[in-house]
Amino acid sequence: MKEKPILFNAAMVRAVLDGRKTQTRRVIKPQPQHDAILLSHLACTAQDGVFEFWGDSDYSTERVACPYGASGDRLWVRETFAHLGCYRYRATETEGVLRRCTWKPSIHMPRCASRINLEVVGVRVERVQDISDGDALAEGIMSTDFWGKVTGDMLPDDNEEKAWEEYPRQAFRLLWDSINAKPRKDGTDISWTANPWVWVVEFRRLK
Repeated sequence: MKEKPILFNAAMVRAVLDGRKTQTRRVIKPQPQHDAILLSHLACTAQDGVFEFWGDSDYSTERVACPYGASGDRLWVRETFAHLGCYRYRATETEGVLRRCTWKPSIHMPRCASRINLEVVGVRVERVQDISDGDALAEGIMSTDFWGKVTGDMLPDDNEEKAWEEYPRQAFRLLWDSINAKPRKDGTDISWTANPWVWVVEFRRLK
């Protein structure tokens, strides 16, 4: 059993604590080195978190190990935190504490400060656009209101019209692009339209 850190923003942390989030999708870095036409014909297999990609025309192979482990491994969550006599967590603090604390980025959280431990129950590889409505719900980004609409604090809030979407998959697309559609230093396009390969990590919270 291995133990590894994983970063979650405040909205994701709240979704995990609420029991709404049991999956996370992370871009495979670097993306498999094949042209776009060949990528659509790749297959993948997994054993102990190691996936093998191959093309059905040139028979080239590429093995990629999931950086988040395999089934049975554990993840400890890094989130924005502070130390004010005791550890405080920005995702769930009151307004008063939010104003008083000097918050530290999640990347700097030490293991001893983490309050959330997860067990990996499954890892697979797929294109980001392959996500289903059910898996989008498992990402924890929304809940369904009385009228059947979906909303949630993980959706972008810079445009009021984007706060509501009829289908979970559409809501996830908005969330994905709010994080990943920005220009990257290496020029890699990992937006929803680019349809990158992603790790799909399924987990359960350890209490």
